[in-house]
This record gives sequence, structure tokens and C-alpha cells, in this order.
Amino acid sequence: MHPVPAFDPDALLPTPLRGWVMDEADRMPCPPDFIADTVLVALGTVVGARCAIKPKMLDTRLIVPNLWGGIVGLPSAKKSPAISAALKPLERLIAQAREAHQADLEAFDADKMIFEAKRDAIEARIKAAAKDPKKGDLDSLAKELQGHRQQAPEEPVLRRYKSNDTTVEKLGELLRDNPAGLLVLRDELVGLIASWDREGCEGDRAFYLEAWNGNSSFDTDRIGRGSIIIPNLCVSVFGGIQPEKLIGYLEQAAHSLANDGMLQRFQMLVYPDHRAWEWRDRAPAKEARNQAFAVFEKLAVFDSVAWGAAPADEIVKFPYFRFSEAAQEIYIKWAHDLHCSRLAREDNPLIAQHLAKFDKLFPALALILHLVDCAATGQYGAVTVEAALRAAAWCDYLEAHARRCYGLLADAGLRAAQTLADKVRQDALPDGFTARDLRRNQWRGLTTDEAVQAALDWLEDESWLLGVETGGTGPGSGRRTVRYFINPKVVKAGKPESEHE
Repeated sequence: MHPVPAFDPDALLPTPLRGWVMDEADRMPCPPDFIADTVLVALGTVVGARCAIKPKMLDTRLIVPNLWGGIVGLPSAKKSPAISAALKPLERLIAQAREAHQADLEAFDADKMIFEAKRDAIEARIKAAAKDPKKGDLDSLAKELQGHRQQAPEEPVLRRYKSNDTTVEKLGELLRDNPAGLLVLRDELVGLIASWDREGCEGDRAFYLEAWNGNSSFDTDRIGRGSIIIPNLCVSVFGGIQPEKLIGYLEQAAHSLANDGMLQRFQMLVYPDHRAWEWRDRAPAKEARNQAFAVFEKLAVFDSVAWGAAPADEIVKFPYFRFSEAAQEIYIKWAHDLHCSRLAREDNPLIAQHLAKFDKLFPALALILHLVDCAATGQYGAVTVEAALRAAAWCDYLEAHARRCYGLLADAGLRAAQTLADKVRQDALPDGFTARDLRRNQWRGLTTDEAVQAALDWLEDESWLLGVETGGTGPGSGRRTVRYFINPKVVKAGKPESEHE
């Protein structure tokens, strides 16, 4: 596979997160990439559309720091435990939000009871005045009732941070009440992506494509469900995915008609090298954990303007941060290198499309990393040089992982040939088998005509197999068929030494 760099916590993680992430990964153990990647997407969810960043000094473009990503690994790679560990601070925020909402509901019930009692009293006086004008002036009582109704208490809304299973219609309602956005989390990411391709769900895919931007309104009108006005459509997406299932989706994206840029939006996609299991049994690093959890709690309630953001106005939708002058120069240099160097010489169109979306990734990561430092140090203001350098390091790191993921598609023929080679060595196929015989077994990587033929061609080129056309020599002899005969040396090499004689 395409090589990926070892995770460098000093270059990629700010101090408030570093100790906790590395401790969680080491105790599990799992690649630290899994936990760090999940943490940054979770932090982007917490910040959401409550603020944005202007990547250019004069241009009005705003970037909201919601992110899409996932972790790629085999079923035994500890993807789910890593996600669970990384989301513990988010789960704490969810629990706190539920407790606060319950208290607000109790206060609301009391206020509602008082409101309804006063309303009933005014209505009773109106009814009495209608029967006897001496008991009150109807016009003044009507105005009193109207004024009272304007003071009706509003039912509190539960602040939501994530959803594990939701329809687009319900997600729209959640976003209507939570305009800062939320995280759609799936343990198996392919299940979510596949749901967008089901018949009758074409609108779901378009909904998510727009939700990636995180900064536009969205209105839905349905017979029976009425209208839902979403002031701001902002969704983060994250989950785990197995390499084989990722290959299936890559094969769809490789065809231009199916490539709508959906996969390229998963920019926080990591596929690190496997980490060997080792026995670990020690207490968590409590101080590092508390420091990281405190960052989440501060970002859940922070005032972006008080932290240095310019306020929103009639033109700019969100409060926004800017790069410092030195950080701006770093971003300009990085953007120039991306567009004039890396994209200009990129031959793979899928990777080129993926890297082109780094225009959002760099500023979004820089803002998240800057706010983490602000939460830990209490020093506020423009996005710093340190945050910009970390964002650039993340982009280089994620580019390597993107190349590994997209490389799975390029290597599909080789992997199919490796599977077939194993079966030939195991003597699992009769001499003189056909492509149809092979496909019927439905072995992993050999389930389609294209994969089967690629594997056969590869092994024939390597002299493991010899394809011979048979049949079709005359009337009634049937169509010609290619039969594959196995090189006896291959079978002999695959058997134990005692069976060679």
C-alpha cells in the first residue's frame, strides 16, 4: 500500500490534547491516528456554525469548521473502541445537556401553568364583560389577552451534539432546533453511504452534499409533513470502514456518472499501518484526560466574539476569526503550493478532486486547533502561526492517507490475483477450470467478472496459469471456452515437503 507517515503528536496535536490522545491509544493499544482523527471531528462538531474563519483578508468567503472523516481498518483493528474513547468528552457534554434540559423543562412546566392560569382568568373576565358591560371593557380586555399571549413561555430545546441513526426528515428537524449543527456518527460508515443510494432516497444524498458546506439555509416542503425551515444546514459525519467495503465505494466513484464529490468530502479519512497487540494494564493519565475534557467543556459554551472573532452583521452570517498576519502568509504559501504544484502535476483525477477540497480543510483545522489553544491558555485573538503550521502538517499527513485509500482501487487487480494465487497454492481449483468456475466460488476479491479476469490475466502473465481455448471447432461443438491449466511447479511449491515425493 501507499506509505503513510507515522503519527507525530508533537507536530499534529496541541498540548491540551496530546497527552490524553497518546495515553488512550497506548493503553488500548491502537494507532493514535484513530483517536486523534475522531477527536478533531468531534471538536469541529462542538464549535460548529457558532463561528467561522475568513481565509482571505478581503474576500467575504466564510468557512465553518465542520468536518467529515472516518477510520479505515480491518474488523480487528479496534476502530469502534477508538471512536468510543475519543468521544468520551462529547458524551459528557451530551449528558450535561440532558440534565440542563430536564431542569429547564421543570421550570417551563411551572411557567406554563402560571401563564395558562392567567390566560384563563382574562378569558373568564372577557366572558363576564360580554354578558354584562359593567364588568369590564371588552376592547381593553382583548388587548390585555393579546399582550399576555405574547409573553407565553417558550418550550426549551434540547441541545443535540450527535445522532447515530436518523432519517433526513428527522435530521432536518434537529438542525432546525440546533443551527450550530451536529455529528452523524455511524459505527459502519458504508451503511450510511449506501442508504443514500437506495431508491426513493435520491434527495438524501443532495441534502448531505449541501450539509458539508455548513453555511447555507435549507427549506423542505412535504405533503403531510409540512414545511421545515432550517436556518443553517451544518452536519459533521464520521464512522469506521473496512478496506474491502471502501474499495466497493471507490469503484463507484471511479465512474464519472457516480462521482458527485461525495467521497472527496471525507477529508479526515485515515488508514494507518496496523499496530501490533501488546499487553497493557495501567490507570488512565487522569491529569491529561481532565485537561482535554476541559477544552471540550469550554468550547461548548464559549463566546466567539469575546475570544477575538469579528461579530456577524447583515452581510456576514457568522462571527468570524482571521489569520494573524504571519499565519496568513503561511496559508498563502500553502495554497500556492497546493494549486500550482501538487494539483498541477497530479495524474489521478480522484486524488486531484480530493486535494482540491483542502481549501476548506486547512482553514477549518487551523480554526479548531487555535480554539483548543485559546480554551487551554485563555489567550485569545487571531489564528496563530502555530495553529496554521499544525493545519499544514495535518494536510500533508492526510494527503498520504488519501493516497493510500484511493490506491486500494488501483491495486484491485493485484489483490484479486493474490487471492487467486492462494487458492491455486491450496489446490482449491481443478486443473482446466474456467472463469465461470472461479466466479461461482465468490471468494473475497473475486466476485465480479472484471476482478476474475484481472486475476487470471495477472497469473497467466506470471506463468502460474496457461489459458487454452477449447470447443467451438465445428457445428454443434458449442462456443469456444478458455480453460486455465495450473503450472505443476506452483502446486508442488504450495504443498508440505513430505507431499512432494
